[in-house]
Amino acid sequence: MKKIFYISLAILAFSACEKSRVAEEGVIRFNLSLPEATKATATAFEAGDAVSLYAVERDGAEQVPLQIGGNWINNEKLSFDGSAWTSARTLYWADGACDFYAFYPYQASIGSVDSYPFSVEVDQNSAKTAEALGGYEASDLMWASAQNVSRTDGAVNLAFHHMMSKVVVRVLTGDKFEGAIPDDIVAHVYNTVTDCAVDWSKGSVEKDAFGAKKTITMKKLSNTRFEAVLVPQNIEKRTPLIELTMGGIAYLLEYSLSFRPGYCHYIDLTLNTSPDQEMIEIAIDAEEGDWN
Repeated sequence: MKKIFYISLAILAFSACEKSRVAEEGVIRFNLSLPEATKATATAFEAGDAVSLYAVERDGAEQVPLQIGGNWINNEKLSFDGSAWTSARTLYWADGACDFYAFYPYQASIGSVDSYPFSVEVDQNSAKTAEALGGYEASDLMWASAQNVSRTDGAVNLAFHHMMSKVVVRVLTGDKFEGAIPDDIVAHVYNTVTDCAVDWSKGSVEKDAFGAKKTITMKKLSNTRFEAVLVPQNIEKRTPLIELTMGGIAYLLEYSLSFRPGYCHYIDLTLNTSPDQEMIEIAIDAEEGDWN
């Protein structure tokens, strides 16, 4: 009897270990990366960041459209602890291959997957807190997808790209500039539509054609550098684009630009003191490059 008792325990223990191993093999693992290892806020994802995740099981080799609900995984929140991405519940592989879609920052409620309303913040100089992202960070909408992935492929690799456009204002001092740039300098972006519609399956955004044009307070990194995230759009010629306020005086600068998704647009403003020293003369120059 004793021998039978011990053998039974060994069999049960082996069975439990085997089931645990099989279950572990079915757990989905994720590797998330940023374009050139950068995002609006920092050089990499930070502890506390979270993304929305969807997974759609394929019908054999055929792709199945992403839906609001009824997918294999529906708007699961993946959170980063500084070293790994985890969810509140364990996520397992489907029997067949899946298409994965992910968005940053996490959206608690998504009522549409092809025309989801999103807005960049008008105050992008607001600070990040323990409970919420700052205005600049919350505006940096990013998207990633991995198509036709199954458990035999290992971890799901999701490489994010920026869906919005970024503008950087660099304040330079010319040869004729006298004194120092005042600490109260503030930069705004004028006449931009802040609302758009997002297609989560394609990773694209479209400006709200009827959206109101608003003024965005840019994030101040220093007295000479300001940044903002914008909805991709064209700014018409002879339209005020940038406002610099310093020393109690506001300077409106007109410029025509096409803000493209995934691009960073640099605007250099060169300050020179006028001959009578009663005002600042500003020259504007622009260029663009990849957002990195």
